[in-house]
Amino acid sequence: MKRVKTAKQAGVRQSLLMAGLALASVGAQASVTITSGNGVFVDLRAPGSISLRTPGASIGPLVSYDINQPAPIESSRGSLNAASASSSVSGSLYYSLGTSYGNFSENDSSPDGSMVELGLNRKGYGYRAGARVENGQARARVETRLATGNGYGSSSASATSSWSDWFVISGGTGLGTASFTSVLDGTMTSGKNGMAGYSLNIGYSTGAYCYSWYSTCGEADQNQTLFSQTSSLSGKGKSMLLQDIEGEFTFAYDKPFQLTAMLNANATNGGMADFNLGSLGNSMVLPNGASLLSSSGLYVQAVPEAETYAMMLAGLGLIGAAVARRRAMPN
Repeated sequence: MKRVKTAKQAGVRQSLLMAGLALASVGAQASVTITSGNGVFVDLRAPGSISLRTPGASIGPLVSYDINQPAPIESSRGSLNAASASSSVSGSLYYSLGTSYGNFSENDSSPDGSMVELGLNRKGYGYRAGARVENGQARARVETRLATGNGYGSSSASATSSWSDWFVISGGTGLGTASFTSVLDGTMTSGKNGMAGYSLNIGYSTGAYCYSWYSTCGEADQNQTLFSQTSSLSGKGKSMLLQDIEGEFTFAYDKPFQLTAMLNANATNGGMADFNLGSLGNSMVLPNGASLLSSSGLYVQAVPEAETYAMMLAGLGLIGAAVARRRAMPN
C-alpha cells in the first residue's frame, strides 16, 4: 500500500517523514504517536502500534492499531481494505476402452494469486491447466486431449485468475468520472469434437447494499459493469485475439471503491485456450486536479497534470522556435 501522488503541502511531507522516523525506531519502543493533519495516509509495515491525532483535538487518537497484523489504509476520509488476488484450476477426464475404465477429477487454488497448475494423461485423454495473478496481470491457460480410435471418453479443464483492489480518488467534491485501459490477448484452438472459450469481467463496487426495487443508494454506490466479454470456439479451428479494452465508471470523491477483474479460460475434448490480461496499473485517467490512492500501490494516474502539460507545451515551443531559426539561417 502506498500513495501514488506526491504530497504537495509541507504539513503532509512532514507527517510522512515523521512516520518513516517512527517506524525506524519502533524496535526501541512499544508504540509511537504521530501528530498529523487531516487526510494523511500512512503505510504501516513495521512491528509495533501507531496512532494519528488531529492537532488540537480534544478526543482520542484518530487512528490506532497494531501493525503486526495487516491493516487497511486509514485516513480522516475513510479506509481502504486490502487488495486481494486468487487463482484456481480444475480438470477432469473419463474413458472406457475395452476392459479399461477410468474417471478422474481434481482442482487446486491459491488464495494469493500464486501460480497453480495441474495435469493428467490417461489412455490418450488428458488435461493441463494453469492460472496466476502477478503485479496486476492475470493469466489463465488450459489444454485438453481426446483420444481417437476404439472406445469413448472426454476431458475438460478450467482456469480462473482474479484480482481486486480498493481505491480512493480525492481532489474534488461530489461525483466524478474516471476510466482505465488495458490489453487482452490470447489464443484458442478447438478440435472436431471439442471446444475452447474464455470470459473476462471487470466491475466496480463500494460494498454498499443497493436494492433494484427500491433506490437506497446514490449513483456512485451502485455496482457498475465496466467490461464483460465472453467468446467460444467449437469445431476444428483456431482464433487469435489482441484487443484493447477500456472501461469508465462514476465515483464519489473521498469514498473508497473496489475494482475487480476475473479472467477464465476453459476447454474440452482437444481444445486449448491461453489468455492474458494486462495490468491497469498505468492507465487510470482521472478528472483534472484529482489524485489516486490504491491499496496495492500498483496504480498511477495516466494523464499528466496541468503543470506537466504547460512544461511540455513550453518545451515544444522552444524546439519549434529553434527549428524556425535554423531554417532562417543562410546556407
